[in-house]
Amino acid sequence: MKSAILGAIVALGLFCVSVDAQKAATVGDKIFGIAKLHKIRLTISAAEWAVLQSSNARNGGATGGTDYRLADGRLIHVGSGFAGYFPWAHADVRMDDTAGLGVQAEFKDVGIRYKGNFSFTSSSAAAPLFANFKLKIDLHGTKGSWDGEKTFNFQAGVLDQSRMKEALGFAIFRAAGVPAPRTAYAELIFTVPGLYQDVAGGLYTMVEDVNGRFLERELPPGTGLIMKPEGLRGGILSKGDSWSAYVTALRPDRDATPREQKHIMEFSQLVSQTDVQLFRSKIGTYLDVDEFLRFVAVNAFIVNTDSYIGGGHNYYVYLDPKVDKVRFIPWDLDLSMGGRNGVNGFDLLKPYSNEQALIYWLLDDPAVMARYRDILKELSTTAFSPAAITKLVDSVEKVGTGRYGSPRAFLDGRAAYAQQMVAGWK
Repeated sequence: MKSAILGAIVALGLFCVSVDAQKAATVGDKIFGIAKLHKIRLTISAAEWAVLQSSNARNGGATGGTDYRLADGRLIHVGSGFAGYFPWAHADVRMDDTAGLGVQAEFKDVGIRYKGNFSFTSSSAAAPLFANFKLKIDLHGTKGSWDGEKTFNFQAGVLDQSRMKEALGFAIFRAAGVPAPRTAYAELIFTVPGLYQDVAGGLYTMVEDVNGRFLERELPPGTGLIMKPEGLRGGILSKGDSWSAYVTALRPDRDATPREQKHIMEFSQLVSQTDVQLFRSKIGTYLDVDEFLRFVAVNAFIVNTDSYIGGGHNYYVYLDPKVDKVRFIPWDLDLSMGGRNGVNGFDLLKPYSNEQALIYWLLDDPAVMARYRDILKELSTTAFSPAAITKLVDSVEKVGTGRYGSPRAFLDGRAAYAQQMVAGWK
């Protein structure tokens, strides 16, 4: 009898685990898909619209990437790069299905704000709908979710008028084995009494938020420390022996445990020192080297200049408790694929500047370089192959209207470059 009861308990436990896993795997599946298109209607009062228009690319009033409240309770987000001033406003939202299946979801009193650094400074006050937005369903206490998701990023294409680079770039990352956000497309329709009545803002790229739900799905259990570094030239640098010196630059999403603090500081210090043998013997303790090499390879392939390999931001660092190692997650690809001083591209075999100590020291190791070449050879037949690139671009070009200048030729050129490079090794 005891064995039967125990067996039933175990079976029930396994059933619960499988149900939880299934839930985690299917969250957002109805929303995201590289060729999916949604119609989203936003209703904002004139007073709340005025609050949105008080946004500023600078003068956020606090440390970049943080939030604070005004005396009246209004939540203000401080932009991560330029420390912009982005007040959260109130809105109502309705998600319609463009296939004619009716309303998918509807919510009253959600949070909405502008977002972006260079993209926001490049948008125009004369065209307030042509800007990037962030929407958060539960910001003001509203219950519920849209297919399990509560936070959404809408990219207007201010710096990428093809509106294809993020969808394509993140898809290439995922195909290469790097955890990356999913995307979809949306037509945003605005109503602001006295200003707009069902006015279309155009086609936006919807980008999945890198948050707890993303981590739970991509890197279960998803309970580790997620950071979004800003201003660290070279990505990872030692800030000494006090965690407080790291917080401003690494911008963790929660208080790190003492163990997490120690691990990240040791990792940063290892990268910053110059003992080659020490680096080679210890780096695998702190970094998922294979995943990082793939992360670097895709950034170089799509010539993502405004990124970890070309600047000091637009990536996440995640301390994965499952393996106790650091993983890198890409973000913000609108200046990739020739969008910013990158027409000629990165050398796939030397994808770093003098500031990129981590990449340099890794690829300086013959064993790691051999592995990196193996990865490039693999990707030249999969994620970087002409056939894979053609299939991706074909699927995205069919979605929506109002685009200018597909990156097809650019990606075709990079795919050909990867093929020629690998062929030369034979």
